[in-house]
Amino acid sequence: VLFGVHYKDGRLLVNVERAKGLAATDKGGFSNPYIKTYLLPDKSQHSKRKTDTKKKTLDPVYDQILKYDIQPSELSSRTLWLSVWDFDRFGKNQFLGEVRLPLSSANLNDPTPHWHTLQEKDDSTATFECGDLRLSLMFAPGEKGKGTLHINIHQAKELSRMDPNGLTDGLVKCHLLPDKSVKGKRKTNVVKNNLNPVWEEKFTYEKVTLEELSKERVLEVTVWDFNKGTSNELMGGVRLGPTPPKGAKHKEWMDSSGEEVSHWEAVVSRPGQWVEQWYSLRVSMDPRTPS
Repeated sequence: VLFGVHYKDGRLLVNVERAKGLAATDKGGFSNPYIKTYLLPDKSQHSKRKTDTKKKTLDPVYDQILKYDIQPSELSSRTLWLSVWDFDRFGKNQFLGEVRLPLSSANLNDPTPHWHTLQEKDDSTATFECGDLRLSLMFAPGEKGKGTLHINIHQAKELSRMDPNGLTDGLVKCHLLPDKSVKGKRKTNVVKNNLNPVWEEKFTYEKVTLEELSKERVLEVTVWDFNKGTSNELMGGVRLGPTPPKGAKHKEWMDSSGEEVSHWEAVVSRPGQWVEQWYSLRVSMDPRTPS
């Protein structure tokens, strides 16, 4: 993708010229690409800018300037996140690639556009923008081998600024996968206008076994910004579960890794004990590619 970044008179100007060699997502061998930008760590609608959509092309030409009003003192702490998407009127827009440009390393006095190679989504380098979540889990054994999974959603800190006032109306949702039904959903109350919300709310999933938890169940915990009258916006999340199996038994949502696995294993191995963990939230809840 060819773009330039220039700072002038209190404005950051992102000159999006064109892209070439994009992936084809439609049956006709084309895509309907558009480009979206954010100034991280702000991932709110206030930070979002978007080009027009160019139909049926893999080499779109935009020649558009996306503008941000920003103080010079803020530039060094910001990262330009530019991503390319295929627009689908009747389905989900598809991700085609991204570029992350720390403004501290950019020459903002030079408006000359440069070519940048699009990269795949990289959750490991993107967690900084979502915030952190503290939660505790406990498995309480019951009768006939079945027990109850207890969840305590404590707090979050440094969440993304999702609202125009620079704050967030945060809530947390839980699903014990593969059950994604409404009945299987647990959610906290909304904490308004706070980037460091405290919930201290407990939930349970009953009639589960240790064998299930150790082999085939995954706890998905997601953090959302509540929007009255419109759809809530996902800020990030985690999936806690066993080490993902290989082969036919692997499901795409069984993608836990690192602390998500070690925390889950500690809960399974220590019935009757609360086990607490801080997490850096994943930016995307798209399934991770098995290693």
